[in-house]
Order: sequence, then C-alpha cells, then structure tokens
Amino acid sequence: MTSLWRLHIRPGGGNGNVAASVALCLDRSIIGMGWPVPDETVTQSDDLEWYKEAASRQYGSDMSWHSVWTFAERPEIGDLVWFRDTEGRFFLAEILEPWRYAYEDKAAIGADIVNFRKVRIIEVGVADAVPGKVIACFRPSKTFQPIRSPGMLAFSSKLAGLPSADTVFDVYEFMSDADLENVVFVYLQVIGWYVLPGTRTVTTAHYEFVLVHREKGERAIVQVKSGGTWIDASSYAGQETAFLFAASGNYGHVIPSNVVLITRKQLSDFMRGMPHLLPRAVLTWISVAGQPVD
Repeated sequence: MTSLWRLHIRPGGGNGNVAASVALCLDRSIIGMGWPVPDETVTQSDDLEWYKEAASRQYGSDMSWHSVWTFAERPEIGDLVWFRDTEGRFFLAEILEPWRYAYEDKAAIGADIVNFRKVRIIEVGVADAVPGKVIACFRPSKTFQPIRSPGMLAFSSKLAGLPSADTVFDVYEFMSDADLENVVFVYLQVIGWYVLPGTRTVTTAHYEFVLVHREKGERAIVQVKSGGTWIDASSYAGQETAFLFAASGNYGHVIPSNVVLITRKQLSDFMRGMPHLLPRAVLTWISVAGQPVD
C-alpha cells in the first residue's frame, strides 16, 4: 500500500547551501539527506546494516542520523514524498529505487546529499497549490516523517497520476490556517461583524482579531483553528462575545454563555451559497475536493 511522507532538504554538513542541495536533487531526480560516514573506507553501499554500524561509530550518542534509517528502510517503491525549495516551491516525488549511500561525488558531498533514492519529481507550485495539511507537516523540525492522512494520500496520488482508492475528500483538510481564517472573517462580515485588522499582534494569541458589529457597535473576538486542533471554549468565559471555529468540531465540554460556536454547517452553507466571496485558493480546493461536508 502506498504511503505518504514529508522530507526537509536542509544540509547540516557540506557547504550548508539548501538551494544547492535542492538543485542537485532536481537535476539528478533524487531525494536525500546527509549524515555521511567519511571515516569509513567504504564509499558506496546499499547495505543498510553496514551503514547503521558506521553511523553509530561516526555519530556516537547523536541519534539524528536515524532519519537515514527511516528514509532507507520504511518507504517502499511507489511511495510519495513532499519536499520544497528555499523559494517556497513544493515538489512531489515518487520513489523509484531503494536507498543508496555514496560518498565519492564532490557535488553530492558538497550539497550534503549522500543518502539518497531515485525518484520521479513533479513540481506542484507555491503554497496556494498545496493542501494546508501538507504545508503544516513542514513545521516540525524532524528531517523525514510520514503524513498520516488518507485524504492527502489520495490527493497526492491523483496529482502523481497514480491509482488511488475512492476517497471522500474533506475540503477543510486542504485549507491552510490562512485559508480558513479568511473564510471565517468574510463569513462574519457577511453576518454583520467587521474585522479590525490592526488588532492582531503577537501578544494576542488568545484570539485572531477584534470584531465590531456594523449596526450595534458591539465588540467581539474570534479564534479559528484548522486541522485536528481543538479550542478550549471554557477559556473564553467573560463579558465579551467570542466567536470560535475549530475545523475539528472539538471545543471541550464547557461552552460559556458568551461563546458563539460557528458550526461546520454554517460555514459550509456560506461557502456553497456565496462562492464569489471566497478566496481563490479556497475555490481551488473546492474544485479538487468537492463541496464542503457539514
């Protein structure tokens, strides 16, 4: 069964030039990482057990090289891997061959790409062409990790021209944090609440923006969370109205009287009924995933 992965191409050794490392991968149709074992006499190998022993000698208690172990052992031929360059362009790679180690090519050593796999690479584009759930997977610092989402796997397989199981997509999975915030803010303005953009600062993590009602002049705050993140509604107890939307639908067990939950049905009805007001990126995801599911 095909699996989906995310790779950070960011050399820690060599010349430290990420752009050069990505360029080498694109030029040679490979993806890879560093953690060379230059003290060994072997310069080429496809023996993972040898590499494990050599890396243990080379790096001692530093276990960061275990990313190579995962990269070499777990992904199968046909698996798909997302990566990106320094300019924010995203790529999808289909793994074609098993792992190899090679420490003899000056260009590869300089780019710190000595553990690699041959792939077929598809240039996807900048962030508005990439589902929010995939983009979110680039936030953790771990070099190589799985993306555990049937929807993202089905989307990636479709993008790569590979067969995939019939999957009912959830458009909320595709939206980035910014996409979802934009939809919620437009929705609130349609129902009479204006967003005050200057009220968002690094010191107001508890809410996104302050709102003002266009007729009554009342103030409110709004918080939006994408993906599986929940919002603790009880922490918003107080005098001020608080609009909350969590794509997960999880707000905890206590909903204070001043809290207004925006339901998925309300937001989905808005997107279906007023597509002309939606951001272009959201329209793209609806065209891929279909109409929002309540």
